[in-house]
Parts: sequence; structure tokens; C-alpha cells
Amino acid sequence: MFLLKVGDKLKIPGFKKVIPGLCCNRFQLRDEFESNHWYMAQLESCIQSKSLSQGKIIHQHIIKNNSNIKDFSIILDKLTHLYVKCNEVQLARQVFEKIPNPSVVCWNMMIRAYAWNGPFQQGIDLYYKMLQLGVTPNKFTFPFILKACSALQDIQVGQEIHKHAEQLGLEMDVYVCTALVDMYAKCGDLFQAQTLFNCMSSRDIVAWNAIIAGFSLHTLHNETMELLVQMQQAGIVPNSSTIVAVLPTVGQANALSQGKAIHGYSLRKMFSDSVVVGTGLLDMYAKCHHLSYARKIFDRMKQKNEICWSAMIGGYVACDFMTNALALFDEMVHVYELNPTPVTLASILRACAKLTDLNKGQSLHCYMIKSGMDLDTTVGNSLISMYAKCGMMEDAVGFLEEMTSKDTVSYSGIMSGCVQNGHAEKALLIFRQMQLSGFEPDLATMMALLPACSHLAALQHGACCHGYSVIRGFTSESSICNAIIDMYSKCGKIQKSYSMQTSVPTL
Repeated sequence: MFLLKVGDKLKIPGFKKVIPGLCCNRFQLRDEFESNHWYMAQLESCIQSKSLSQGKIIHQHIIKNNSNIKDFSIILDKLTHLYVKCNEVQLARQVFEKIPNPSVVCWNMMIRAYAWNGPFQQGIDLYYKMLQLGVTPNKFTFPFILKACSALQDIQVGQEIHKHAEQLGLEMDVYVCTALVDMYAKCGDLFQAQTLFNCMSSRDIVAWNAIIAGFSLHTLHNETMELLVQMQQAGIVPNSSTIVAVLPTVGQANALSQGKAIHGYSLRKMFSDSVVVGTGLLDMYAKCHHLSYARKIFDRMKQKNEICWSAMIGGYVACDFMTNALALFDEMVHVYELNPTPVTLASILRACAKLTDLNKGQSLHCYMIKSGMDLDTTVGNSLISMYAKCGMMEDAVGFLEEMTSKDTVSYSGIMSGCVQNGHAEKALLIFRQMQLSGFEPDLATMMALLPACSHLAALQHGACCHGYSVIRGFTSESSICNAIIDMYSKCGKIQKSYSMQTSVPTL
């Protein structure tokens, strides 16, 4: 390609010398055909090399010399492609909006950009805009838009798009059907995912990986392993994506022997050199409480990304090796100068909470504010828990009030902290705030609220918690039953406590 700088002279293909007066800020080509041909060639070169800076210079020329261009929409289409290729989705959208009648290929390109990079909702909005303008989706449109639905866990929109695919006769296309299987599985409708998968006349490895990943995601270990066996019986050889899909459920089931077998297969197939597979393997070993194996894999990995570091730190925290987690975190940040992800910060804050290391926790809080990660709900919840465990309830409550995005975990954490630090009345007040904010109490909320009722001997509140727990089906959990029994006992209702204890067969 031609490397251009402002003021440079341009050499046009087909010309032996530089045309007089031809430069980057003022040029004219001999005719419209040559102008189109030159721009298309230059932009294609930028696309292939992902040269964003050179592409922007050519874009400037196009703006200044659009009167010389015969078919402007083709050039804009190419520019959109360039910006999408360089992950400049916002710039791509600005150019896309100027195309008079974008082709379905161009619509697909923009929808795909949002589906891969976000914001996912904009991809869905663009799809519906496409329909409003009378552009008919093709078999490539649906995998992209369904990926956006999967990312948002928006099964209702996914079902509507499924109907659109049916109307166009594309439901059983292998690409569309695979995308539907993936969407339903990730949104939790495994029955529909399995039904569609069984109806597929031809299943490639991508389809098998989609259904396996769906069952693995929902921790259905036996079903996942059965699908893996069926896949091989069908003559499909597992690839690295299959391994990555299976490993999480193996770890959660603590199926170490299966994990070792998968590790051996990965070594034979040379999959373990991949950072994604390596991260999956160390995460599996950590979940099986074999940290020595996990650390060996971690140390032998030639390339480590932030997710890999996060998995190893998370493994230490899950296995209660908090000091090791803090040491590895410091190595990640100070030695390798990597930026921790929100997941990493949430894990290391749990380590600070366990060790009641307030200084480290406050230091992390400062980092979160500077990096903007304090806006992440999961990280914020971990910070609340850390302050509560360190006895800093004023800081915990203050941060809760500052949080822009709260959930039931936020309120449950602060309530639990209040009870642990002798502020049971405050816990009841925060529960009231939670209700006024429109959040529906879950099992964790009840587990935080019932001890507050016990401490205050608040029988009326406790009885309400009991009734709510029965309605929501929480009493199938022994932990909530124990909390209710304890509450009645401390409120002086010994007979009620005893009758409930005898009526629960699991206790």
C-alpha cells in the first residue's frame, strides 16, 4: 500500500510519474473511474493491513474530493469495512449512516461489529431498523444478531428473531440453527436448544460445541460428558473449543480423573499451548483443589493474559490461600505491569476481606476510582464485603449509597455486615431501603435478615421472613431452615422452633 502523510505527493497506479500539483491536501484525478479505482485499491490495502492511520488520511481525501467520485456509496461501504476491521465501531457507524442504500452485506457488517464488540443493544436496534427500511436479512444476518441476544441474555428478542428466520425458511440452515442452539442454551432454555439440535440434519463441530457449551455453562456435568461421548460416536473429533467448553463443568463437579484425561488429550493434540486452553486447565485444577497442578500449568505457559492471571488468583482465593493470591496479584501489577480485570479485583478484595487487610483494600479502592472500576457492580459488592469484614461499616454504607448500579447482592452484603458488627437495627433499615428500591429479596437476603431478627428478638419481622421463605421455596435449603429455627428460639418461641425442627426431614 502507499504510505501517505499530509503534504506527500501521490503516485497513482498506471502513471509513470507524479502528476503536477498532485498532493495530499489538493489533488485531482484524471477521471471519475480512476478516482474510484484508486480509492478502492487504497482502502482495500488498508483493510488487509489494518492500517487505521493511513485509512483516516484517505478518508480525509474522500471528504475533500467527493465531487470527483462517481459511485460514492461503494467508497463509503469500503470505509465502513475498514473501520469495522480496525474495531472502530463508532467511526464505522458514522460512515455507515451516510450510505444512501446500504446492501444487506453492509448491514450484516455493522450488526456483526456490535455483536462482537458491543454495545450489544445497538446491534439489535440496528437489526430492527434494517427491517423497517425493507432490507431482508440473509443467513449471515441471523448468527450475528443472535450472538447479541446471547450476550444480553435476551431470550424474548431471540425468540422473535427465531420466528423471522422461520418465515424466511432459514431456521434449518446449519449456521442459523447453530446460532439458535447457542442463544437458547446461553439464555437457559436447554430444552429448546436440545430440540433444535436434534432436528438438525447436519451437525458440524461448531453445532456440537454450542450444545456442549450450553449444558456445561449450566453445570450439568453428566449431560455435558454424555454429549461429548455422542459427539465422538458421530465421528466428530473434539477441538480446542470443545475442551474449553467442557473444562468448567469438570472443575465444578470436582471430576479430577476426567480433568486429567482431558489434559492428556490436550497435550497430545498440542492444544495446551493455547492460552485459552491453558487457562481452562489451570482453572479446572484449581476448582478440584489441586493448586500445585494449576500453578505448574500457569508457570509453564509461554503467554499469559489478564484472564489467565485472574484464574490463578481466583483459584488461590477459592482454596483459601489468600497470602499467595495477594503475592501473585502484586507480581501481576508491579512486575508485569498488567491491568487487573474487574474479576481479578473482586477476587483480591475477597482475599483482603478474609485477611482483614484494610490497608490493601483501601489501596485497591483508590485504584478502582482512578480506573473507573468502582462502577462495576461485582467489584463494588466485593468492596462492601471487604469494608464490612474489616469493621468499617460507615465506609461500607457510604459506598453503597454512592453505587450507581446496585443489586440484591449489594444489599445482602451490607445487611450481613451490619449484623456481624452489632448493627442489627441498621440491617432492618437497609432491608427497607432495598424494598423501596424495587429489589426482590432472594435466599442470600433472607440469610442476612434472619440473624438480624434473632439479635433483636424481632418476632414479627422473623415470622414474615419465614412466610416469605416458604412462598419462594427457600425452605428446601437446610441453611435457611437452621436460620429460621434459630430465630424462633432466640425470640422465645421454643415450641415453634422445636416443631419446625421436627418437620424438616433433612435436619
